[in-house]
Amino acid sequence: MNTGKSQRIKNAFSAKSGLRQFISIPALEKETRIRHTFTTRLGGLGARANGVGHPDDWNAVADAFGIHRDRVVTVNQAHGENIVTVNDLNFRDLRSVHADAMITASPEIAIGVETADCVPILLFDPVKPAVAAVHAGWRSTVKKIVQKTAHRMFEEFGSVPSRMIAAIGPAIGPECYEVDDRVMDPVMNAFSFWKDVVAERGNGRWSLDLHKANKLELLQIGLSERNVHTLGHCTSCRRDLFYSFRAEGRTGRMLSVIMIT
Repeated sequence: MNTGKSQRIKNAFSAKSGLRQFISIPALEKETRIRHTFTTRLGGLGARANGVGHPDDWNAVADAFGIHRDRVVTVNQAHGENIVTVNDLNFRDLRSVHADAMITASPEIAIGVETADCVPILLFDPVKPAVAAVHAGWRSTVKKIVQKTAHRMFEEFGSVPSRMIAAIGPAIGPECYEVDDRVMDPVMNAFSFWKDVVAERGNGRWSLDLHKANKLELLQIGLSERNVHTLGHCTSCRRDLFYSFRAEGRTGRMLSVIMIT
């Protein structure tokens, strides 16, 4: 996929773990009230053990953000539509909670989703400020989880979608994501724009563009197109840089993470 000009690859160093590679988006880098990153397979979950997770997998992120490891918060992702509000009272108790999105307005809590083909989306309301991390595989995309997350931010924090900034991270691209009727039927039922995100390949197979589907969902609820940034990397094409479950089977995960400073 065309990476365009909206991505930047950076190297960050940790005295304990050595070189770690992260990807960031310039539009979010300019925002001094947040920190964010998309990790790569060089520093992803399971990078040291063929896809098997370790308790210190996200230490490099915590170090880069200047917080304790406990404040890098993940949930038990379930390909659903559950959204969790994270705060100083509950952030230590969420790793077993089944959810696919988190929102917070609490500083120095880094919320992140783990992916290896599914679409990671970070949202930022610069006025509140408030942030969200969303995990959108095809099931959650069809359930419109990114729209529901933005609506939850409005309900809880007064975050108006028209002022939000969104970053869509590395995920499998349409050139590598072929689906059948089991996926296409829900896609066609869910989206009026479905013809804009699929291409027929014949023999009952289609290419599906999950990056674009989630971007169009965000535009539908009022985000400005200039505020929706897509990295454009295909995880399956770029297995030198990312994990891909579809291409590799059992593999590790990347973390897409955002924090209010």
